[in-house]
Order: sequence, then C-alpha cells, then structure tokens
Amino acid sequence: MEYTINLENVEEKTAEGHYRASVIYRFAISSGSAATHGDIALTEAGIEVIEAKGKDPKTAARIALERLLKAGRDPFERRIFVRIPFGHAEHFARFGNYETLPTLTD
Repeated sequence: MEYTINLENVEEKTAEGHYRASVIYRFAISSGSAATHGDIALTEAGIEVIEAKGKDPKTAARIALERLLKAGRDPFERRIFVRIPFGHAEHFARFGNYETLPTLTD
C-alpha cells in the first residue's frame, strides 16, 4: 500500500520526575481518503548525537516510520507509537539510515 506521510507536529516531553526527555514527531499518514497519525519518539540524547553528526532528527524519525510501513505495518489497524532507542539513533547519525538494523515495532 502507498502512503502519504507529512510531519504534523513536534512535541517535547519530559517524563515526570525523570531527567529523560524526548521529542515526539507526529506524522499524518494517509492513503486515499483514509487518514491516521503515527508518533515517533527520540530521546533528547538521541537527537543530540544525530545533530552532532550533521544529520536531521526529523528525517531520522520519518525514515523509521517509512521503514515500519514498508515492512507491512498497517497504520489503520492501530495507532503507531515507536520509541527510537539510543543505539538506533547512533547508527543513523553514523550512516544516515537504519538499513542494517532490525525494523522497530510499536
């Protein structure tokens, strides 16, 4: 199935009582007249490592979502929420893709 994916919102979130912060990229996903949302979360540390290597964290989030959809995940079945582990963020910072890593699931 072919999807149209557009960044809709970027939200910073801090877990209550914890230092660990994350940024959630919300993407609008549509196919024909059907539409839904998918959220991809990167930790603040993951974003910092991606940016330190001159890469864009929004692109990293979008590529992770696209990869999940290409792997067969139906976004209309249930809402997508994926947290990108720091190791995956490091890999993206180094190589600009996730191709040699397993596809994340929500």
